[in-house]
Amino acid sequence: MEKENALVEGKKFSGPVVRSLDKALQVLYLLAEVNQDIELGKLAARAELPKSTLVRLLATLKGRGFVYQDPDTRRYRLGWGLIYLGKAAEQQFNLGKVLRPFLEQLARETGETASLAVLDGEHAVYIEQVVSQNVIKGIPPTGSKLDLHCTAVGKVLLSSLSKETFERLVHEHGLPRRTANTIVDPVELCKELARVREQGYALDNEETEPGGRCVAAPIRDVQGRVIAAISITGPTTRLTLERLREYAAVVQRIAALASSALGYRDGAC
Repeated sequence: MEKENALVEGKKFSGPVVRSLDKALQVLYLLAEVNQDIELGKLAARAELPKSTLVRLLATLKGRGFVYQDPDTRRYRLGWGLIYLGKAAEQQFNLGKVLRPFLEQLARETGETASLAVLDGEHAVYIEQVVSQNVIKGIPPTGSKLDLHCTAVGKVLLSSLSKETFERLVHEHGLPRRTANTIVDPVELCKELARVREQGYALDNEETEPGGRCVAAPIRDVQGRVIAAISITGPTTRLTLERLREYAAVVQRIAALASSALGYRDGAC
């Protein structure tokens, strides 16, 4: 093994890698990206590999069932072997279990309840939680459905959706008012989501219920997609606006660590 830049979904990271394996994985990502059969020449151009090298890699991947070559067109696509691995990984992978240590760290550093939420249709859902040790604390119920437009985790998840999806959700479900602070104007919500994307975190300033505040940041996968949000929740008596913004940096830092554990490389090119 030697140390060099390895490619993951077109991005580079530094670390000790096996070059031939890295190239083979790059080919698999490219086949997934094109989402259709592709001829050898075009694949070689996209992978920036000599055809002779690519042929050897493809032959090895074909032998393991990770790549399929159409016998008539001679074009390549992903093979059945990846379906098997995907199913196995899905069964073994539990996002809440994997990221719980980061929730524990977040709760320890802030003293507040730390939660992990994912998108479920038109709602956010808490799937894992570490409860604050304080007598007065926020305990958002695990498994309950949360509004996207007024919760911090909801705003993070909503900010990652396309404009078309956002408009459809607003049209179908509206922006119900939960408190006097709830944003119920789609234009204002768009501005709020733009701020979330720019600053990298979202706030719930008594927008879901009076007396409670929350700050959340995105969790990204290896492809950079927002797949979850991590947050802290607490009473306004402790989570003052000044402290809330101070804790935003803590939430972002731990969210970045969690994303890194899932393979995301921030700033990779």
